[in-house]
Amino acid sequence: MKDYYGKRAVIYGLGYEYRKQESFIRSEFDVVGYSDRKKYDMPLYVRPADIAGLSFDYIYVTSHKFFAEIKKDILNVLNGGGVFEERIISFDDVWGDFKHIRDEWIKAKLEKVEEGKILLDAGAGEQKYAPFCSHLKYIAQDFGKYDPTECKKGVSEELKWDTSRANIVCDIIDMPLEDNSVDVVLCTEVFEHLKDPVLAVQEIARILKSGGELILTAPFCSLTHMAPYYFANGFSEFWYKEHLEANGFEIRELTPDGNYFKYMAQELFRTVEMSEKYCNFNLNQEQMGILSQAVKIMSKLSSMDSVSSETLCFGYMIEAYKR
Repeated sequence: MKDYYGKRAVIYGLGYEYRKQESFIRSEFDVVGYSDRKKYDMPLYVRPADIAGLSFDYIYVTSHKFFAEIKKDILNVLNGGGVFEERIISFDDVWGDFKHIRDEWIKAKLEKVEEGKILLDAGAGEQKYAPFCSHLKYIAQDFGKYDPTECKKGVSEELKWDTSRANIVCDIIDMPLEDNSVDVVLCTEVFEHLKDPVLAVQEIARILKSGGELILTAPFCSLTHMAPYYFANGFSEFWYKEHLEANGFEIRELTPDGNYFKYMAQELFRTVEMSEKYCNFNLNQEQMGILSQAVKIMSKLSSMDSVSSETLCFGYMIEAYKR
């Protein structure tokens, strides 16, 4: 990774992602300006159209999700302003890529499902993946009891949680669906919230047609979240091989998401939040610099990694078929 330490930077994007990264940004860059589509009343704020008037080395975009879109917008706004594409950088450029690949994997699997098939989203929550099921007969199931205001323990960041659009509200281990009635079951990041996930495997096997597909993800190692409905921090590859195969599934794919070094980078990055929440302590500039370097080291090692995921990863992504 390129060294950006001490470089003059304009920070673009001052919302939620900025607040999460603020301490790291201050430890890394000589910040010469802040900008956003929305106007902020803060020192050094400039309108996007005025960025070209500043003396800077890079424009740092805080958003992971919308980086490509924002980069394009900046280039359009500053057309002719001397800003070249390589001077607009992201978190990944500075600290490395330790994002989860789960969403991309799930979307790719859903795109391959034949049009018109019946898909049950089991434990659908707010139906994050429904937009990628428009070619399918989509059914959403959820137990409908989680309330983020009920228990504040752990790292959950939801301010609200709306499952009112669920087609079926019930326990995942006892769903009002006929045997062999569903072509595909999608179940993502649900098992850690179940008292007995093996019973869920059995129920999914019951409602799936012979040859039906299960698209499943769950953590290998996770922090407390969505409490009090949090009963396991994760599941190993051996858990899936034992319980899926014992209940009539053939595993076609079992892929780890992340590796040891990506996981460590993620948690080192989370240290700022944890120290403030549990220690009532704000890391100073020197400590932030050390932490920033540690994250970079983990990301560098991740790029050299072979199979450390066998020891630690974010989770597993499984494609299985009912025999």
